[in-house]
Amino acid sequence: MKRACNGCGQHLGDADNRDVDNHGNLTDVRSECHNCRPLVELEAAGCKTFHLTLRTIARIDNLVDRDGHYAKGYFEAVDGKTTCVGLRIGTGEDRIVARYGDHLVRHPDGTWTVHQAPEKAS
Repeated sequence: MKRACNGCGQHLGDADNRDVDNHGNLTDVRSECHNCRPLVELEAAGCKTFHLTLRTIARIDNLVDRDGHYAKGYFEAVDGKTTCVGLRIGTGEDRIVARYGDHLVRHPDGTWTVHQAPEKAS
């Protein structure tokens, strides 16, 4: 049986008894993943992380607005149609853009940054 990161789904090798706690629940193995380890470290430093998906974009947009930052869907042409592909925060040259699959990080000082999703292996 193979094991995968709880955060991004990257394969981490074979499953073993470290992957299940005493109650049979899967443990958090994100700290073993080269992509998600920085998110775990940011969370330990007091940051909040949010995985941007179609289901979470509205909630994250509301949180960004509550912090007093401008947030809006980010649109691109996909197969000839204008499609929302993520969220942008801020305006002008200082804006940041997160695409679906990326993580947005809210730092304790109220600033936001993007942790990009790993590229899919082809």
